[in-house]
Amino acid sequence: MTMNIALIGATGFVGSALLSELLQRGHRVTALARNPAKLAAHNGLTVVTADAQDAAQVARAVAGHDALVSAYNPGWSHPALHDEFLKG
Repeated sequence: MTMNIALIGATGFVGSALLSELLQRGHRVTALARNPAKLAAHNGLTVVTADAQDAAQVARAVAGHDALVSAYNPGWSHPALHDEFLKG
């Protein structure tokens, strides 16, 4: 069954692996990215500019999808990692 999936964090270590797997399985993926240029074009992939810290941007980007997968990580060296992770 093909699904329409929104993916937060598609440019990161875990997110890029998830993106590859979702596309290989034939799903349509909308990747939310602060920097869309980091993602190469693929069949079944739509990239939208969105920041996981902006609830309104995320809500608009994920509306109408069958599922949402979050691989969000603000960065292991981020000084407020815990708080930023929870916010995102």
